[in-house]
Amino acid sequence: MLSRRFIRVKVFKLLFSSVHSQTFDLVSAERELLKSLDKTRQLYFLLLSLPGALVRYARERIDIGMQKYHPTADEINPNLRFVNNKAIEILEKDRELEKATGRGLNWASHRSYVKKVYDNLKDEPYFLEFMESPTEPSFAEDLKFLMDFFGSEPDEDPDLYSLLEDQNLYWADDVAYVCNVILSQLADLKTGDDTMTHPPLFYNQDDRDFATGLLAHSLSHYGEYVNYIEKFAQNWDLERIAATDSVLIVMGLAEAVAFPQIPIKVTLNEMVEISKFYSTDNSRLFVNGILDRVIKFLALEGIVSKRGRGLVEK
Repeated sequence: MLSRRFIRVKVFKLLFSSVHSQTFDLVSAERELLKSLDKTRQLYFLLLSLPGALVRYARERIDIGMQKYHPTADEINPNLRFVNNKAIEILEKDRELEKATGRGLNWASHRSYVKKVYDNLKDEPYFLEFMESPTEPSFAEDLKFLMDFFGSEPDEDPDLYSLLEDQNLYWADDVAYVCNVILSQLADLKTGDDTMTHPPLFYNQDDRDFATGLLAHSLSHYGEYVNYIEKFAQNWDLERIAATDSVLIVMGLAEAVAFPQIPIKVTLNEMVEISKFYSTDNSRLFVNGILDRVIKFLALEGIVSKRGRGLVEK
């Protein structure tokens, strides 16, 4: 479920927080990192259960309309395409999703938000197109509707971000990533499926070791690597260097030293990409330049050593 890029971002945020608070407790930091990563999977299940909550709310509305003394024609013969969506039905019957939402991760206590999402959903072009189709929707059409929902609704809803921030500090920044994971999993659904495959938190033990190892090495060698930054940034005004840049360079050096199987180009590119989102406009040039120079120096000193086919520069 968690990509290496996502893991790096999580490590970067925790490392920055540790440096800012001058707290370098490795045990506490690792525990906090794993907690934040696990919360991402909880968010996955929470967002995945939202369509089911919307369907249940829609059914309630239909039942209320049909029980009126003077129901309208639409209330007597309601459009059931949404509440009978076969792709959403798979989610409603999914045992792992049911188990996850049964541990407090559900929308039952956020009924006003579910109502708001449903009311807005009814005006969306893809919803109107789906509901107004003259023929009974196929499974492919039901699935397309569900993917349209996750491709637009959660990531573009400021109210959802506010709600998530109140529930958990880790969640607000993860919505877009989690929605992409959900879309990837939904793409594998097909007619006849009665459940959905959910990815593990880490694809393998190497990814978990990468997360904890990158954090541990960055914290343990932070002061040492900052000294390298100061040594190789003599032409820069050190007081004007963004704190995020220093953290990224330290993390990049930690990755280059501690993970000999990761190509240097990958490490450089990853730190530059992260800087584009979390630092200043000029950060990518500084991060790339200083990190490249320090890594080359450490390679000459034998501190950075790459092993494996295609990793040893000739």
